[in-house]
Amino acid sequence: MSSGDAVLSLRNVSKRYPILGSSLELKTTLLHPIRTLRQRRKRRFWAVRGVNLDVERGEFFGIIGANGSGKSTLLRLIAGLSRPDEGDVTTRGRISPLLELGSGFHPQVSGRENAIVNGLLMGMTRAQVTALLPEMVAFAGLQEFIDQPMRTYSSGMYVRLGFAIAAFLEPEILLVDEVLAVGDARFQEKCYEHIAGLRDRGTTIVMVSHDLGAVERFASRAALMERGRFVTVGEPGMVVRQHLDRLAETSPEIRRALEDAMNENPKEIEDRLANDPVAREAFERALEHNPQFHALLEEQVRADPEAASKPD
Repeated sequence: MSSGDAVLSLRNVSKRYPILGSSLELKTTLLHPIRTLRQRRKRRFWAVRGVNLDVERGEFFGIIGANGSGKSTLLRLIAGLSRPDEGDVTTRGRISPLLELGSGFHPQVSGRENAIVNGLLMGMTRAQVTALLPEMVAFAGLQEFIDQPMRTYSSGMYVRLGFAIAAFLEPEILLVDEVLAVGDARFQEKCYEHIAGLRDRGTTIVMVSHDLGAVERFASRAALMERGRFVTVGEPGMVVRQHLDRLAETSPEIRRALEDAMNENPKEIEDRLANDPVAREAFERALEHNPQFHALLEEQVRADPEAASKPD
């Protein structure tokens, strides 16, 4: 993708963290400081390694991957909350990060005052934030509590207010990191509907999520991340299928879950294979290396020879 219209560009972005081994005795550290320093320098973990990406204005980009693959670290680098050890992150536009909802709230201050302060920190004027407050408070359902100290709020109230602040303060680039996994189902759906509205109005969105259905539903492009690198970038459905295929190869539990889903929804699977050439190709390729399936198929043919002669 051309970077001409990109509002977000990553060039060879990498981030590493030291891995602390077993603590050395104080005596050893004092007697051999150079050796101790060398041992600590050798142990480095690359959370993100060599990531290149361009996201265009108005694009909804999803990032999926297993726990520990580097997704959240990458989003923190994009948000400017962490600096890369290598490479460059370039953004154009006001960033609204939905990473750790409510982490910057002051517990002794009211929800209203916290919302205003957050808006000012994002570069908005007090008048702009005040004008948006009624809509934010209504969305969060905190009309009765917005002037109470936030130390009296429940964790769910923190989440609702945090989302409303980040999503309603006219973001140009919205970063979402799995925060929608918290809260009840109704609130999650409200959040997704609002995010879809932002997307339709041209807001650039980058979302990290384990909700593969949401990625397929909303994203225009997606990436699969493993061990700090992008394994593949492309159409969300294709990326999700590759992720599930790789998980199934390494996890018997996930493989059984996928098999159960196929047994419970055969018509849905048939329609998907009929209408999706990429999925059908991957399915047929998997069957070639599945002797158990062929044995089951032969057994079914022996039990019902007429079924084998029926057209597909």
